[in-house]
Formats: sequence, structure tokens, C-alpha cells
Amino acid sequence: MSNLKVKDIMLPLEKYTSVSEEATLEEVFLALEGALKGREKADPEEARDFAVLVFDKDGRVVGRLAAWDVLLALKPQSMKRVDPLAMVERYDAWAGPLAHLASKAQNLRAKDIIRALNIGEYIGEDASLDEAVSRLLDNRFLSLIVMRGRDPVGILRIVDVFQFVCDKLRSELE
Repeated sequence: MSNLKVKDIMLPLEKYTSVSEEATLEEVFLALEGALKGREKADPEEARDFAVLVFDKDGRVVGRLAAWDVLLALKPQSMKRVDPLAMVERYDAWAGPLAHLASKAQNLRAKDIIRALNIGEYIGEDASLDEAVSRLLDNRFLSLIVMRGRDPVGILRIVDVFQFVCDKLRSELE
């Protein structure tokens, strides 16, 4: 893999599901649902997106939201640090996050729930695939934002790396 560059197997940014930082939680849910079901994919064999990228008004990637993030946003602040064993007797306490979904979905925005990406989640398009794989595995990232200078141009997903390795293995075994 040492001769390959990140740009050789990355997914161009325009092919990845995205939302504006001003998108409501409802819009994020719908975009993420579409991504998970592969609605935007022309090829049904193509890997699905497991998150949506969040862009600011200047077109910069400011974060990523997965199902975990949007579901966590529904959880009341008072329940963010609850001992799960304490919930055994009061299992109804978990009903709260699902109450008033429509109101929460219209009032929260993507920018309210994203976590900022750290520097390790970005990689240059000319970086070696070996470096990218190492970063993905060492940090347990599901993807890296691929940059050309200061501009995001793609995303390298662990599923794309996995498919590349499968294809390579298959060709070597034939």
C-alpha cells in the first residue's frame, strides 16, 4: 500500500451526505436516515455513510454527526451522567428523551450538537495510505477529512479502506 495516496481511494466530498450547521435536528435526522439507508447512492453496492458532515456558511467542514450524536442530543441534561444500574428500578426515566420530539427537532441546530474535529481527523490528499490507515486504526476513527491545502476535498472512510484491502487480497489469491 506504500505507493498509494489517500486521494486514490477517498470519496469526493460532494458524494458524502452533508448538512449546514444551521440545519435543524429534524433535518439532520432525515439526512442521516437517508445516508444510513443509502438513498443518495446511485450504486446500491456502494458503502453507505454512517454520519453526516456539517459545513459552516463558508463551506468549511466544522464537524460530523452520527446516530449516536443526534440521539444523545435528545437526552435531557439532567440525565447525561446517570448511573445505568440506578435505572433498573426506575426504567421509566429513559422515557424522557423521547418526549416532545417534534419540539426538540425544530429547536436544536446542528451547530448546537456537533463536537469540533481534532487536528488528527484531517489528512492531506497526498498522504500515504499507510499513514491514513495507521491514523484510522490507532485512533479508532471511522473516517478522516481529506484536505487539499486548506480546503476539504474528500473523506476517507474505514469501509473504503476495508473494501480496498478485500479487493487486493482477492486479486492476490486468484
